[in-house]
Amino acid sequence: MNPQLLIKQSKTRTSCAANTRSSIAQVYSATTEMSSKVILNQTRRILRGHEAEDTRPYMVYLRPASIGSTKGKRSNWLCGGVIIHPQYILTSAACIEDVKQFYVVSGTHRWLPLEEEDECVKNGAKKAVWKCVPKDYVFDGKEFNNIRWMINDIAVVKVNEPFNFERRVRGCDFVPKMIAYNNQSDNLENPKTVASIAGWGSVDRFGDMFERPTMNSPELLETDVILISKTKCKRQWPDQYHHIIDNNMICAKDGVDADSVSLLCREQEINCKELVYSDEVEDETYRARRYILEPSKTQIHSSGHWSDARRAKPISGGFCENDHGGPLVVGHGKTSVVIGVISACMTTNIAQKCHGPFLYTSVWRNRHVISCAIEKDIEMSCRRMLKSLNKNMVETNFEWPTLRERPETSIHFKQTSVPFKEKSIAKSTFRIRGK
Repeated sequence: MNPQLLIKQSKTRTSCAANTRSSIAQVYSATTEMSSKVILNQTRRILRGHEAEDTRPYMVYLRPASIGSTKGKRSNWLCGGVIIHPQYILTSAACIEDVKQFYVVSGTHRWLPLEEEDECVKNGAKKAVWKCVPKDYVFDGKEFNNIRWMINDIAVVKVNEPFNFERRVRGCDFVPKMIAYNNQSDNLENPKTVASIAGWGSVDRFGDMFERPTMNSPELLETDVILISKTKCKRQWPDQYHHIIDNNMICAKDGVDADSVSLLCREQEINCKELVYSDEVEDETYRARRYILEPSKTQIHSSGHWSDARRAKPISGGFCENDHGGPLVVGHGKTSVVIGVISACMTTNIAQKCHGPFLYTSVWRNRHVISCAIEKDIEMSCRRMLKSLNKNMVETNFEWPTLRERPETSIHFKQTSVPFKEKSIAKSTFRIRGK
């Protein structure tokens, strides 16, 4: 990629998040060096992860304005995200497709259902007023084998007022901070890189729309993951997903241990096929596995939420339901960089257990759209750059009854195209689960 096409982040964001070429190099060196020493949690999601507490001040979660503002009227609707600018967050496009109005909650590691409200939510929740998604993102939820939503499943959301990085909001746990997004190098996506994920979603499996509601975690959980090559990743995904994985995704291995998989297979809790010798993975711990999940017996989920849409058939873990939109991060503290957004995993069609390889939308592949979305002072440069790259973006405005009062039941939703002479907007009808 021509380096002249790169758009630098603002000085404020760069200094706060330490997003420099030298810090990127430090992170890359440290994470790849650690990879041979890290043992993943024996889980398929952000389950059995540990509580993050205040170690991730850039984390936010999205909270519906009212039960009626989410499709299906589910009070446990939840999406994750991260702060990348004083007034913008990064999240998943598919995750916010079926919500008309929502708040962005920062400065806390605690999640509350819609029926509850604490001082942090009351004093610190900010209204989402605008979003921007890549133009080639398409929400195709009404279609069978719907997979187009996985293409550039990423969104930049603007809140009605800047986050306060100087003081803690009354009732919240810590002062929010920004995190750098990867607009410097795709080396951070290299196989064997150690990364981490975090979220408040289900710690086990997808809920059932009628019998088993989703149980979100009340505390922010985090765990480590190890990135794998796209070649290895595609062995576990059906052919129709391969071009999406190649062009848009980062892959991380399934953290479940071999013994657990074999036990679930023998007890017929999940559909598997027996292997004479498993050479599909290179890790010694995985070579002992005599069973692997049968791809044709699994379902694809966009770490999102249940809807009335029919879902395509297959894959996998590291995160689970309602972790959608959360970050894939390399580095720690001031050297943290978000390189991906939680997008899709697979679930078994019997137990609805979440498993991998897990897919994350690449921030690097969408860095130009992200930069143009938050840097309004370089609109002309963005227009020329996006045109040269055959890229574009679509804006949507969320209209609230008033910016001073919390909304009641009346909701207004307005979509407008970005000023790049493109008017194509994805339809707000579909939703896929994956986490």
